[in-house]
Amino acid sequence: MNPFLHNRLFFARIRGAAYERSRLRFREARALFPENGSPRRDFLHALGALLVELETVREYAADAVRGLERGRVGRFRDDRRRGILEEEIVLQYFCEEMETQARFLRMRVETDLRIRVYRERIRRIRKARLRDPDARAHLPGILDSLGGLAEAELGDFRRILDMMERRFEVGDRLMKVLRDKMVDEAHAAETAA
Repeated sequence: MNPFLHNRLFFARIRGAAYERSRLRFREARALFPENGSPRRDFLHALGALLVELETVREYAADAVRGLERGRVGRFRDDRRRGILEEEIVLQYFCEEMETQARFLRMRVETDLRIRVYRERIRRIRKARLRDPDARAHLPGILDSLGGLAEAELGDFRRILDMMERRFEVGDRLMKVLRDKMVDEAHAAETAA
């Protein structure tokens, strides 16, 4: 039998704790996002920590529904003792979505940081070419277009963070339902024993 189903309450508590850590990591990342200006490396590292925690929650969610995918374990509505809760299936999809959003945001911020480094290199090249009257600028306008792109995307980053906050609110309700059902299941098991 799947050890995650056999020790369901224990793993539900661990999954709940991992979810709370991911929620905390999101709050930390959100607090590090600057009101003005581009995100810095500390925000990038906070997103990395968030991604690790979300992956952990997703792994626990996937382990909880693994028997259903193989057709060996039924759903909770059919098998009250060993069945898989519908909410556990939804949690797995929820975690995949949150992980994808965090990964996208991390990659965009990382790309933005690289563009800023590149922009500084272009500035140094421009300054060197301005001192040399025979040199021609090979990269005209790129600096301005890169700067405009970075400024326009800050609003997109904020919208993604806002969307993730709303999704976490849904996740909070989902985790509460799972926690309540696990408590009910524990009481039923104690009563039967």
